[in-house]
Amino acid sequence: MKTTKFKLATAFLIVFFLSFITQSSLLAQNLPQNHSRWIGELEGLVVDDQASALVYEFNFSEDGNVKVSKHMTTEKLEQTFSWTTENNNVTISGDANGDIGELAGHTLSYVNDTEFSFKYLDGKTDIRLQQSKQLISWLHIIFLFCLLFFGNELARRYKIAPYIMFILIPILLTPIWLNSGMGWFRIIKVYSALTGAIFFTFYRFNFGLKNMTWPKYVIAFILAFNIFEAVTQDWSQPHLANNLNAFAGVLTLITIYLWTTLKIDEKKPNDMLWPGMTVGWIIIYDLWNLTFVYLNFPNTVAYSLTAVILAPTIAALFVKKGTWLQARAYSLSIYMMYICSHYVFDLDITLTEPLPRNQFIIWTLVTLSVGSNVIYAALHFRYRFTGKAPKNLEVGQSQSVID
Repeated sequence: MKTTKFKLATAFLIVFFLSFITQSSLLAQNLPQNHSRWIGELEGLVVDDQASALVYEFNFSEDGNVKVSKHMTTEKLEQTFSWTTENNNVTISGDANGDIGELAGHTLSYVNDTEFSFKYLDGKTDIRLQQSKQLISWLHIIFLFCLLFFGNELARRYKIAPYIMFILIPILLTPIWLNSGMGWFRIIKVYSALTGAIFFTFYRFNFGLKNMTWPKYVIAFILAFNIFEAVTQDWSQPHLANNLNAFAGVLTLITIYLWTTLKIDEKKPNDMLWPGMTVGWIIIYDLWNLTFVYLNFPNTVAYSLTAVILAPTIAALFVKKGTWLQARAYSLSIYMMYICSHYVFDLDITLTEPLPRNQFIIWTLVTLSVGSNVIYAALHFRYRFTGKAPKNLEVGQSQSVID
């Protein structure tokens, strides 16, 4: 009986999706290149001095209107324009004094059946508009989570794997990355992530290092510097939400504790363990980091939430306790290599999926980030100064949170 119900449910879903795709195709036949949703993104110093990002989302309708959403750091602007086509190019008409008035009178230049382009505010930078399908975007995010989660497992379980993944493959791909035209900002970010993954690998398997003290300080410094970079970016933004999250980041930074407890697990696969890294600290870090990405990078926040943040946290809490920093470095390096390699290949569809953006979500995230960090920091320093600590909450009073 259960099998029959399962088959019926599966058949219903297949019919539903087929009818949805067919209906969408019929509705879109008069839209630009027979597609209604187009997304373009921009990241780096061309956006602002903090090298943030923005996303333009175009939703065309057959009545001759197009709703444009501009996803920015701390706000989302919307404006409806009219559109016409000539020689496959799309001309946007509307109020030049509107929220996204810079697009009024703009022409979306036809590149091919899956891509348009238009000039950014500087009049020089081209923004690529590509077809977007939400179902495919979210399936890609699920794939990315699996890639990072199982990629980390591969790197930690097999000694040869991290050397291949973080040294050999980047060497082979470097000429491709350098000739991709994606700019130094993104290239520097990928090698910054790889530096941490390579150093952690050397620490794991070069057993001479495990008996030394200085590598522990280097590892703690890499983590601290990563947080500090984000804090300075948030602080330099002209928005209160960013500045408050920068304060939360400072609390995350100064509550890094017991890095001298770092060690290599004697049992295979010889994981790098941080016994003093508490679950509470990992949670406040995740809340702060998610808020940072949401406030600065609307183009990648969906990736960060479901893959870059969740993958190492799940690995550290449910696969092997104490391995969060190792999992964070490995999964982040895989993510950065994937993004750079993905940039090289010219896909017919964009996989960027901007999350909903409004003041309620922004201030909810900021409140969670600041509130959790303030509470944790208060309990943490109360313990360090008075020796008093909660009975059921780790704030640094134990040198081993590994069962």
